[in-house]
Order: sequence, then structure tokens, then C-alpha cells
Amino acid sequence: MTNDEITQSIKNIENLLKTLVRFHFAEIKGQAFSNETEEKAYSLTGIKGRDQICEDLKISPNTLSDLWSRWFSLGLLVKERGSYKRTIE
Repeated sequence: MTNDEITQSIKNIENLLKTLVRFHFAEIKGQAFSNETEEKAYSLTGIKGRDQICEDLKISPNTLSDLWSRWFSLGLLVKERGSYKRTIE
């Protein structure tokens, strides 16, 4: 295989993985979010800090922490350098 063929194969694998992740996300979305506030909190995770999210959405830090823990267990978040980041953009 040439380098171009290998690169193309890797891109194909990446696209298939992205599709599988999005499909899985659609399946667990009902478990992950019970209301619009939770969806907004998820969309702000990794963009804004904890205090900003809590202030913007009028939720307590404990509530947000519980959400992050649940989403982490569902595979929707990863922990990087002590903060949570979304796995699906």
C-alpha cells in the first residue's frame, strides 16, 4: 500500500467511527438529557467554566457536577487536565 492509500483508509475508518459515535449518541440522548437545561449545560461543557455554566443556567454546582458524572459514565465526556470535555462536538 502506498502512503496515499493508507491515508485514505485511515480517513475512511475515521468517518465510520464518527458515524457510529453519532448513532450511539442518538441512542443514549434520552438517558443523558431530561430537559432543555441539561442539553444546554452539555453544550456549554468544555466551552465555559463550571461557575459560568451554573450562573448562566441558574443551576447549582452540585447539580452540574452530578450531570457531569452521569455523562462521563455514559461516555459523553472525558476528563482532561481536571476538567470535562465533550466527546461529541
